[in-house]
Amino acid sequence: MGKIRLLTDEVASQVAAGEVVERPASVVKELVENSIDAGARRITVEFARGGGQLIRVTDDGAGMDREDAILCLERHATSKIRSAEDLSVVATMGFRGEALPSIASVSRFILATRSRDGETGTEIKIAGGKIESVSDCGVAPGTSIEVNSLFFNVPARKKFLRGEETEAAHIIYQMQSLAIAHPEVTMTLLREGRSIWKAGGTSDHGVRVVDLFGADYMRRLMVLEASEENGIKLEGYLSKPGEGRPDRDQQFVVLNRRVVQCPAVFRALREAYGDALPRGRQPLGVLRVSMDPLAFDCNVHPAKREVRLHRPELLKQAVYLAVRRMLESLNSSTRSAATETRVESPRLELSSIAATSHSSRSFARPPQMELPVPDLIIPDTPEERFQIIGPLGAHWIILEGKDGLVLLDVRAASERILFENLRREAASGNASSQNLLLPSLIDLAPKDAVWISENLEALRSTGFHLEPFGGDSFKVEAVPACLASSDVRNALLDVCLSLRSTGLMGSSQPVMDALIRSVSRFASSNGFQYGEQRARHLVNELLKCELPYACPQGRPTLIQWSFSELERKFGR
Repeated sequence: MGKIRLLTDEVASQVAAGEVVERPASVVKELVENSIDAGARRITVEFARGGGQLIRVTDDGAGMDREDAILCLERHATSKIRSAEDLSVVATMGFRGEALPSIASVSRFILATRSRDGETGTEIKIAGGKIESVSDCGVAPGTSIEVNSLFFNVPARKKFLRGEETEAAHIIYQMQSLAIAHPEVTMTLLREGRSIWKAGGTSDHGVRVVDLFGADYMRRLMVLEASEENGIKLEGYLSKPGEGRPDRDQQFVVLNRRVVQCPAVFRALREAYGDALPRGRQPLGVLRVSMDPLAFDCNVHPAKREVRLHRPELLKQAVYLAVRRMLESLNSSTRSAATETRVESPRLELSSIAATSHSSRSFARPPQMELPVPDLIIPDTPEERFQIIGPLGAHWIILEGKDGLVLLDVRAASERILFENLRREAASGNASSQNLLLPSLIDLAPKDAVWISENLEALRSTGFHLEPFGGDSFKVEAVPACLASSDVRNALLDVCLSLRSTGLMGSSQPVMDALIRSVSRFASSNGFQYGEQRARHLVNELLKCELPYACPQGRPTLIQWSFSELERKFGR
């Protein structure tokens, strides 16, 4: 007997659901996009228990009569596609009804709908893909879909969902993406019966950005004026120079009214900003791209998050040129002032090395991070094993040891010193903090806010004093002393994102070490003001460390060339 079997309709539907319904946020995306395709001008989304218990999407769109309501729950049913050729030019969010049977197969599902000219509505109840009832109902024109007990019949899928706060953050982020892409639609989001936000329909994209992320976020952006290059239209709001974050969580690329992941655009944005953003930071904002649907394929991903471009170089060039024009259009006086204050580090001539050791000289970065330095020069001790010669470039100090030439990496050394000091303080429960002159109120992205809420105790043990302030906002009253001169928001975000990437949570020792590494890395990135006294103190503090020869990330703090190696290099 053969081994090949046809799957039952029930199993086939659950397999299809696995392609579309990854988590509650995926359900929200599919249902809201269906509402948009139905011409809705108002959409309300409600969810409870991270979306696992309840998701309800209500719209004032076209609605359906009974025949269409039943048919839309059949597999491969759609109002958008008539032939294979239509796949390449579809301009809607999805194929009407395509996701509904998949969602209904893994939940307790209720569809209530009424067409605009219908006298009565239709209600269909489904459990695990099986229709339980079809009946008349009194409902306003439009459609309401209620998804209860998601994955109740697929426990293997349900156990892979994250905590309620994490799943809620994904839903909020998904709704932000949809609202950014469709500002003309009024959208309301409720959680556990309480309103999270409401964004009124508008033709002004800037108003929608403010509604979702606040005026402070908008102040960090500048207008990308509408332009066209190679048939590609671009406009939006992007970061001012110096404004960015370590990830792309607040960078939205809207391609033909759909937020997508597009590596060609990501690369073009970062390359266009160049030195306008610190290394490792990504620009914020919303970039809207309009192009011929035939120039890309949005069907390479089941959820249509990614696109494949036929000529990616054309889009990359268009984005790069538009962003460069935006940056170059900044006020000329601002640019000239920035040019005048830019200081290049002079090269050290061999003849001046000795003289430099008795002078003060600034590294290229501003003197924000400073280790505590006593008033008097620290006297030599038996364990200070190096003579300071002077600075080299913007990152190193030249030392002479008893065995040869030594280069000290200032940032790596600072990280090691701060890491060990912070770890000792945290272990003793006495982490030093710097109170802010005025508490700082910080609005965060949902994913960032969830992580911080779940790790407040660990943050407090390292010197952060903060508390929830409603929604995704936090009030920060104090920061670790080593971050006293840092931007509070950037410091907290950097620490948060570093920890999120490890996947660690709680207040165990691995979490604490990862948190302290992140704080020390951020603090040491603020720069170092060179001076012989300060350099001597840095060397002394480094040599007191348990592991002085590497930073917490494993990079060397000191590199040595022995006298014998130098002699070989010079052919002696």
